[in-house]
Amino acid sequence: MRADRIQAAVDRLLARDQCYQPLALLKLIGRVDAADLARWESGELKCLEDVLYGNPEVCVDELRLAAGWAGKLGLQAQVEPADAAGRRVFRSATAERLARSTWRRAAPSAQGDLFFDTGFAQARSALNQALLAADRARAELALADMSRADPGNDVQADGERLIEALAWLEDAVNDPSRRLALLDEDISPRARRLLGQADGRRFMAPFWRQLAQGMDAGRFDPDQPDLHPTAVLARIEDWPGVLAAVLALPDYLDQPILLRRLADAALATGDREQGLAAVCQLCWRHGKAAEAWLDACQDDELVRRLEIFWDLDPPLPIDLFPAWLVSVAYALPDIPESACPDTPAAEAWTRFRALRADPTDLELREWFQREQPDLFGHWLATGR
Repeated sequence: MRADRIQAAVDRLLARDQCYQPLALLKLIGRVDAADLARWESGELKCLEDVLYGNPEVCVDELRLAAGWAGKLGLQAQVEPADAAGRRVFRSATAERLARSTWRRAAPSAQGDLFFDTGFAQARSALNQALLAADRARAELALADMSRADPGNDVQADGERLIEALAWLEDAVNDPSRRLALLDEDISPRARRLLGQADGRRFMAPFWRQLAQGMDAGRFDPDQPDLHPTAVLARIEDWPGVLAAVLALPDYLDQPILLRRLADAALATGDREQGLAAVCQLCWRHGKAAEAWLDACQDDELVRRLEIFWDLDPPLPIDLFPAWLVSVAYALPDIPESACPDTPAAEAWTRFRALRADPTDLELREWFQREQPDLFGHWLATGR
């Protein structure tokens, strides 16, 4: 899961619970369901790691991202004591400590309460509203009021820079590479500091959309994957725009990054046929990229199937994941033969579709016994 989504999830928990708790985050982002969490809380399960969706190491990385964001927000961590009943979230001591750390805001001081009643706070609120409305004139007035209320305030520089950036929206992007660097390294961090995570994203959305329009949609450079509209549109979750930009490129099947973006966009818009077709192509053509995408996948159905697939003995390579899905009656879309690569794994997928239609076809059974004995053995083990 991308860092900005983890940060947004932490923000939601802070608004809801007034604190950030790692278990609440794992539930919110779909890493554990309520039933399994209840079983763990009751003591039926001793280690929650065993029922987490996806790779536990990925879950730990997400908790690290969340803890880093909580620290940047100025929250303070308090490690809860070990469970007396012996329940653990993770087997690793380091990961367990991370999972048992609750992050809360420091207790407000009287001085702080007085500070937020001043004209400075009112001016800052007006500045935020003006920036979100892209109203430069009103933002400049609010910034001047802030300066008069507190000449030494520490947000003045961020406000000045964001107001300056609003002028960019009036002109076309001439150098997408330089603009991307400025937005990533300067404007976006300032927006997060001044406006917060959610409003910072709202402020940045017009900049990302303008940048996407200034990029060459017909050219994708795998050495510079972020310099393509698909990367920028994904930042603002314009999934229909990502879909259109990927499919407009004739060689997108050869680019693992584009296939990953296609899978993300299609599944996010509910187009499961397009999304699952992209997953199949990833598995057949770009094994390592497929494993990385599947490890971070948030689609519950795919995650459940993937966990079973990784536990198969003997194991199967990732390029046989689509064929194995067919073998366990998981619905996959029709993919034209012309779009399938000339590989043994893709052929196994095609032949298994035929075998599912007629399990008595001796010629197909003989082919699988000869060419894909492990895959065929797993299918036979299900009682076919």
